[in-house]
Amino acid sequence: MATEETVSGFLFERYPEEGIDKPYHSVRNCTFRNQTFSDCQFRSMQLSDVRFVNCDLSNISLAESALHRTEFISCKLVGTNLSETTLNHVLFSDCNASYINLSMSKTNQVRFANSQLLNGSFNNCRLTSTAFESCELTESDFSHTSLRGIDLRTSRINGISLNINDLRGAIIGSLQAMDLLPLLGVIIKD
Repeated sequence: MATEETVSGFLFERYPEEGIDKPYHSVRNCTFRNQTFSDCQFRSMQLSDVRFVNCDLSNISLAESALHRTEFISCKLVGTNLSETTLNHVLFSDCNASYINLSMSKTNQVRFANSQLLNGSFNNCRLTSTAFESCELTESDFSHTSLRGIDLRTSRINGISLNINDLRGAIIGSLQAMDLLPLLGVIIKD
């Protein structure tokens, strides 16, 4: 039986993290600053009280992981796989997270602020107390994800994919309503 390896209380600032592939890996009370992660597989990882500042986590997999009190500040998360992940009290601020995959994830107290989430995959997610503030959500997929109570007014949502029933209770601006009319099959002609 494999034992869980835990890293706790470290500041990582100098060397890139490459080739990390540990099935039972836990990181607690750590800060990663100016790191580039490549060829890493963090599947089923536990992150608690962790900060990533100006890091590149593009195309790595954190699938089936649990993130608690974790922050991504000014990070590059292009194509990062967070599918089937539990996120509690997580912040994504000023990140480039285009093509991020959060399919089938559960979020609670998650805030996306000033981030690029173009073509992101949020399908089959459970979003609880989740905020999108000044985000670029263009052409993101929210199919089978309830947006009830989610405030999208400050974000760009043109071209998003979703089921009409999932839109019930979402908070949008009047101009955004025009972006959503094609979902109703409405054709607008002047």
